[in-house]
Amino acid sequence: MKQLIISLVCIAISLAAYAKPQCQGFDNYNDKVTIVFTDEDADNAYSVSEAKLVTLGKEYAATSIQANVKNGVATVTLTFPHITKFSNPKVTLRINGKNAKFKVCQ
Repeated sequence: MKQLIISLVCIAISLAAYAKPQCQGFDNYNDKVTIVFTDEDADNAYSVSEAKLVTLGKEYAATSIQANVKNGVATVTLTFPHITKFSNPKVTLRINGKNAKFKVCQ
């Protein structure tokens, strides 16, 4: 019983420590879509790859990914092709090799 409790506490701590990306900005100007997100649980080896914007049943690959880490907070700017229609857009991507996703703020 003691091992079960310790295991559950460890699982809860690991889930709480895994921060999700939080959308900070979205714009559809200058013939491109730009999405900025932050991750408050970043280390210096923060890498982003395979970013895709998903909306209206279609996926659009990022044309540019720029990441900057300062004081443990990653700020990432994703650029996508210009799109004019959105419905409940989401971004899927890999952060340090792990799958992640978040809803786009509008």
